Amino acid sequence: MDDLTSSTAVDFRAQVDAERQAVQAQFDQLGREVAGILNEDGVEGGGWTHTVSALYSGGIVLRHQGRDLGIQVWREKSYLKGAAGRRLKVEGSYSTEYHGWRADSITVSMDRPAPAIARDIVRRFLPGYLATVDASIQAARKAEEERQARRRFNRRLADAIPSLHAMGGYDPAREPDRTRSYWSSPEYDKTSTALAGGHITVATNGSSANITLENVSQELALRVLALIHPREVLEGTIAPRALPPARRTLSASRVIVRQCRSAGPSQQSNRTSSFSAAAAAEAQLLL
Repeated sequence: MDDLTSSTAVDFRAQVDAERQAVQAQFDQLGREVAGILNEDGVEGGGWTHTVSALYSGGIVLRHQGRDLGIQVWREKSYLKGAAGRRLKVEGSYSTEYHGWRADSITVSMDRPAPAIARDIVRRFLPGYLATVDASIQAARKAEEERQARRRFNRRLADAIPSLHAMGGYDPAREPDRTRSYWSSPEYDKTSTALAGGHITVATNGSSANITLENVSQELALRVLALIHPREVLEGTIAPRALPPARRTLSASRVIVRQCRSAGPSQQSNRTSSFSAAAAAEAQLLL
């Protein structure tokens, strides 16, 4: 009985493998023909190739080498009977960093000839895909630039803190573009030379970071604060400034008025006029 069961299992596995190989051969032929039509028609200047996906139900990925385009064509509902189960879904490949609008997918019958399927893709799907894929490519390029920036930052951190490790205590080299790193104080790691434990979270673009310190002594806390709050020292030379000349004071008007009052009416009038003229002249000199 055991031999019969084992033989049946082997036969079933061989049948499944044979069916999968047949499906892959079928889609390999479809992909070769569709890519050939796209190149023959000069779609996006040619340069289309294909790969066969590992899906059990079957599928291909059409790729354009010049623009990094990817179009997935696969049998989505093979469990359905009849024509409904023999439709191919066509959708675009986007970078995982892209979260914008995507082109609507379409379906085509796998029973149609390859030229008809290729031209259906060009007419019904490609315009919407080309309108959105450039943003996806730019997002992928930006993400790669940010990964490289984090790697450079993390290398400098490793040089500054030899006991640095990734999350879970793993070797930081296993995750060179990580966003968080840790280190321990000698209290928990005898090989550490750090004055306090903590972790650092690197910004996505690698331009800055947030640092958290643990069990920081009073003196170390003051030293850290002094480092991030430096006092400005005034520098320069004292330049003397020339003072304006002192202004002359007016003469005592009280004495002059008394002298004027002791004279007669006519003399008082003349002296008053003389006083007024003299006072005006003296005031003019002071201005």
